[in-house]
Amino acid sequence: MMRHAESEIDQDASRGIRSVRTRSKMIQAAIEVFGELGYDGASTRSLARRAGVNLASIPYHFGGKRQLYIAAAQAIAAYARKRMDPLVAHLRDADRADHASRIDEALSGFFRLIADGTEPKAWASFFIRCERDADDAFRMIHEEIVARFERAMIETVSEATGCNADDECLRMRVALALGLIVNFRTLRNMTLSSLGWDALTPERISRLDQIIRRVSLAELLSVPAESC
Repeated sequence: MMRHAESEIDQDASRGIRSVRTRSKMIQAAIEVFGELGYDGASTRSLARRAGVNLASIPYHFGGKRQLYIAAAQAIAAYARKRMDPLVAHLRDADRADHASRIDEALSGFFRLIADGTEPKAWASFFIRCERDADDAFRMIHEEIVARFERAMIETVSEATGCNADDECLRMRVALALGLIVNFRTLRNMTLSSLGWDALTPERISRLDQIIRRVSLAELLSVPAESC
């Protein structure tokens, strides 16, 4: 009886591992399909086909197309949080460096994270698609990639300049500085075309990093004589 019980436990563990792997495979396939076709254009059949599973797997593992879409967004958001946590912590670490140095280093880290392109292209496509719809998936990913970092940046710039953190002018300046950086991922081809480049090489990324930091710091650390 003991061996039988152990056998059942082993089988349950094996099924659990397979289930996790299947869910992961379906989520990755969903990111690709939703990124290519959008939410409305992606059928459950195309999602199942890309993942190499039967149609019943979608309701079985996720409940339906909508839940799979949200799970895909959650996967990207969870990954983004891990990448962004050190930058947010650095901005708020008052004992680490002065305000200007923390802002400068955080801007550089954010730009290099966005521009390095190590994440699958499908992730950027997924984000661009859901950004157009401004839906729950977009809000979930935006919170982890931009919003938390933006709030920390506003707080730090406010402390450095004495400007009120709620000041709309300050918030616009931060939003524009970060938007400029995000464009190197979401509008990558347009940016490359404008610069006459075919790719972002390490040397080009380094040059852009210096320029963006110089321009952004000059704007963020200035104290406007009057409201925007």
